[in-house]
Amino acid sequence: MLRIVVGGLKKDVIERSAKAAGGDQVEVTITSDFEGAKKVKAGEADYYLGACNSGGGAALSVAIGILGYGNCSTVAKAGGKPNAQTIEKLVQEGKIAFGVAVESIEEAVPLIVNNLLKKHGH
Repeated sequence: MLRIVVGGLKKDVIERSAKAAGGDQVEVTITSDFEGAKKVKAGEADYYLGACNSGGGAALSVAIGILGYGNCSTVAKAGGKPNAQTIEKLVQEGKIAFGVAVESIEEAVPLIVNNLLKKHGH
């Protein structure tokens, strides 16, 4: 079971999208960005998903501070579309925190979750 924490804007939409994509293979918890990143760092959660208007700033700023820049990546910026190949590459590289623009949540989150499940053999 993958443990995913959700922070940032429109947490309910991220949670719903992650649960729809992962079903009973994911446990999704809504939290603050600070608490969520701390849970990942402590090993109490596996991945962090966050959203803001741009997809890069507030979606990941706290996660970057706690988990390190190299563990985080924006996958869908405002005005852009999530790229399935890029998301797959980021997951395979071992990223553990992902930021998306609020407008891309319903498209990007299933791509992220499906790639995470594939990486972990689900």
